[in-house]
Amino acid sequence: MAEANELEQMAKNAQTPPQEKKEEPKKVSTLEGVVNDLIYGAKTFANMGLAIGAPLAFGQAFPAMKTDAYVLSGAQVAGDATTARKRGEKYTSLNSLESSLQGIALTPLAAHPKFGIFPLINKIPTDDLLGYITKGAVWGGVAYPIWMGAYQVADYLIKKRTFKGLGTYLKQEYWPALKKAWKTLYPISLLNIFFAPLAWQIPIGAALSYALALFGAPKKGDVPEEKKRDTTPYYVAASNALGRGLYNLFWAPLNATYALGNAARNLYDKIPAASPPQLAPATSPAPKK
Repeated sequence: MAEANELEQMAKNAQTPPQEKKEEPKKVSTLEGVVNDLIYGAKTFANMGLAIGAPLAFGQAFPAMKTDAYVLSGAQVAGDATTARKRGEKYTSLNSLESSLQGIALTPLAAHPKFGIFPLINKIPTDDLLGYITKGAVWGGVAYPIWMGAYQVADYLIKKRTFKGLGTYLKQEYWPALKKAWKTLYPISLLNIFFAPLAWQIPIGAALSYALALFGAPKKGDVPEEKKRDTTPYYVAASNALGRGLYNLFWAPLNATYALGNAARNLYDKIPAASPPQLAPATSPAPKK
């Protein structure tokens, strides 16, 4: 018992390790908040403008693939946004630009009149059973592997903006994604290339891909905290956005002006006041002798 009491006494007297202080979030002044909101709004506006303008510019440059560029870029944005939402992940204006660019990058591979996958696959005649078998085999055994590889390369380069790690990414992701595409999209896509006219095949294929993103299981993997989507209901988020917009439009400039005035006044108060000139003491005239 004596030893137990001594141990208890030693434990009480032992110094507890200092706890790490949590860094308090830095307070943002009114002026900084207004500037940050303006910068964020400008970036959002620019990204959304580019996401919409890029397919339009591509269509002007390549009129033969104009409609397909619109369809593929729009379907990519919708599919990525749906997948992110199902994972509980944020989908920002920059993500929409990346998705739009990815759809444009894949447009020539899909729709180019001479070497596009869809125009080429339709050159295989389907006059008899052998023609259907050949067309289906080429579609699944050649077109699907090429498309999946191009899709993953474009996705990685546009989002990562580097070739570093691309080989490792393809080794890990290519084969599982191709097998999943064979199991899910391939059987239905055969009906598309067998019976739909060429002009409708890319829109139907894009719709099938989006349906897979909408009704399929979300991608596995934990979402980092900084990438998680805000689960605020839409009506609440809309009212918050409206209130914030009105605040930034009317009240924030007044606060910013007031803050600038205070800063100028504080700076002026710190300037030492000039002391009045010291007059020399008057000397009385010497008495006459």
